Amino acid sequence: MRYQGRVIDAVALWSEYVEFPTSMRVDDQTTFLPLVVCPNPDHQTSKRHFQINIQQGLVHCFANCGISGTFEHALATVNGSTNRQARKLIMQHARIGSAPIPKKRGKREIKEITLTLDDFMPLPQSALEYLRERRITDASVAKWQLRWDSDELRIVIPAFDSRDRLKFVIKRAVRERDQPKYLYDPEGCDRMGTLFGIGQINLGMIRSSGIVLVEGSIDTILNHQNGITNTVGILGSKLSEAQAQMISNLRPKRITTMFDADMAGIGATYSVKTLLGNHPLFVCRYPRGKDDPAKLNSKEAVRTVERAVPFVKFQQSVTRLISTKEREYVGN
Repeated sequence: MRYQGRVIDAVALWSEYVEFPTSMRVDDQTTFLPLVVCPNPDHQTSKRHFQINIQQGLVHCFANCGISGTFEHALATVNGSTNRQARKLIMQHARIGSAPIPKKRGKREIKEITLTLDDFMPLPQSALEYLRERRITDASVAKWQLRWDSDELRIVIPAFDSRDRLKFVIKRAVRERDQPKYLYDPEGCDRMGTLFGIGQINLGMIRSSGIVLVEGSIDTILNHQNGITNTVGILGSKLSEAQAQMISNLRPKRITTMFDADMAGIGATYSVKTLLGNHPLFVCRYPRGKDDPAKLNSKEAVRTVERAVPFVKFQQSVTRLISTKEREYVGN
């Protein structure tokens, strides 16, 4: 894995804290190491609950002892140290000869390259509670590498491209008075030039069941959590040409839109039809009283995708709705 521009020997690092199976084999394609006993000193157990992701620098204890997230956060918890001390421990395992990632020229390129998740803190308990209230689990927090901006008091949601390169972060407000609800860093980043979650999608589902499009990052995370792992977010109210090309390159069996049930969502669906009209297009219709994928429980979300209707039927419903609104306006 890379950490602060250097290649880290993650196996050597964690060998100081856990006992790996003697039969373990690791190569450049390895992502997850075998489950081991959790090194948390407050977690008294002999069972193997602890897993290490050596590609992304993440760990998670499936017994929910509290260790979940970055190497930095985990080591600080295990050692009872500060994050700064944990960073020093990690850097001690930089491989000999590893060099920092070279910076590209140009202000915009340098800012994108130097933006890393190390700039942000692990989520505090208050933010974790906020996410749990919205049904986002601790496992999803770890999987999507959510962080905390201690200056702006916002949840940080990293957006990666298909090659797992950090392109920008989305800062989600947790207080009602903080507007707008979402901020993007770096300012002026090309958020319409990628699809949120494209690096996490299940390519097998794309080919067999198609791709599901939602509007936002939280919608994407919840859908994946509900097992709809062929979901990506367009991060806006319409599909861009660049996003349309990415979707077309995936060769999905069909496209299903799961946008909010409002005028913006209708417009977003029509933008998909305009740019990807050569693909079979289906549209989700929500259960009574629901108008947003984030409001659906797991069973409702899966059922909503399974019962999506062809675009033609959706278009007929929109036409009837507009005609009704026009009649109401004339009658008034």
